[in-house]
Amino acid sequence: MHISRLVLFFIAGFFLMPGCANNSDKKVGTVNNDSLKNGRESEDSGSLTYESCYENFFKGLPRFSDSSSAYLLLQDGKRKSLTQFFKDEFMSPISEYGLNDLDADGVMELIIFNYTGGPHCCDEYFIFRQKNERAFEYKAHLMGGQACIDAVTHTISYSFSETLGYFFSCYACEFSDSSGTFKNIREIQLKYSGSKLKVISYDTASERQNLANLAILQKHEYEKVEGMMDNGWRKEFAINFAIWHYNHGKNWKKTKKLFDKYYDFQDEARVWKEFHRTLIESEKENSF
Repeated sequence: MHISRLVLFFIAGFFLMPGCANNSDKKVGTVNNDSLKNGRESEDSGSLTYESCYENFFKGLPRFSDSSSAYLLLQDGKRKSLTQFFKDEFMSPISEYGLNDLDADGVMELIIFNYTGGPHCCDEYFIFRQKNERAFEYKAHLMGGQACIDAVTHTISYSFSETLGYFFSCYACEFSDSSGTFKNIREIQLKYSGSKLKVISYDTASERQNLANLAILQKHEYEKVEGMMDNGWRKEFAINFAIWHYNHGKNWKKTKKLFDKYYDFQDEARVWKEFHRTLIESEKENSF
C-alpha cells in the first residue's frame, strides 16, 4: 500500500469514536491539547506488553488545539491539513498521535500510531518531521508487525511475528526443540536519526543465539509441507534469517550465502524464493 491507503486505517477513530483525550498542558509553539479525540480499546490481551509500551510513549505528549491549521506534506507530495487527512482516510479507533523530538535534534516529529485490526495484525506508525510551525513532512513509516517506541530511549522494537507468521505454516504452529537451547528471536531494534529509521545492530550474544537457532533448525528432521503447512519449522528459519539479514546491512548476497549454509534441503529454491519475496514486499511498506 502507498501512504494514502495506509493512512486510512488510522484516522476514522479520531472522529468516529469516543475516547481518552490527551490531558497534557504541554505546548510547543502554538501546540497544546488537540481538540481531536482519540480512542483505543484493547482487543488482544496477548499484546499487553506492546500496548503498555506505546501507551507509555504517547501519554502526555503535546497535541494540537486546532488540527485544521496543521498540515501534512505526504509522501506523494500532496499537502493536507491534519483534519482533512483524518477525514479522507479510514483508520481504526485504536489510534494515537503526539509530538516528540525523536532524535533530539531540536526539531519536533509528529508521530501517528494505528492498529489495523484483524487477526494477528498490525501496528502502524507514521513519522512526520516539523518543517515550519504548522507543517510536517513525511519521513518514515512502519507497518506489518508489532512495533513499539520506548518512551525514554525512543528505540523502536519491530517484530517479524506477523510478517512471517504464516511462512509455510499456521500462525499458531510452533517449532519444538527438545534440547531446550533454541530461543525465539522475533525483533530488530530501530532508531530514528537524521530523518531516517536505522537498524541498531544486535550484540554478540544475540548474534550467537541467532546462529545457534539456525544450527538447531538445520539438525531438525526435515518436515514435509502438508496442505501448504509444516509445524512452524520453516517459519523459524525465515524469522532467524530475517533477523540476521537486517542486522547485517540487508546484504542479500550474504544472506543467501547464510541461507545456503543452513537450509540445505530439497525444497531450498522454493523456500528461498518465498522468503526473498516476503521481505521485499514488506520493505515496500517499511522505511528501514
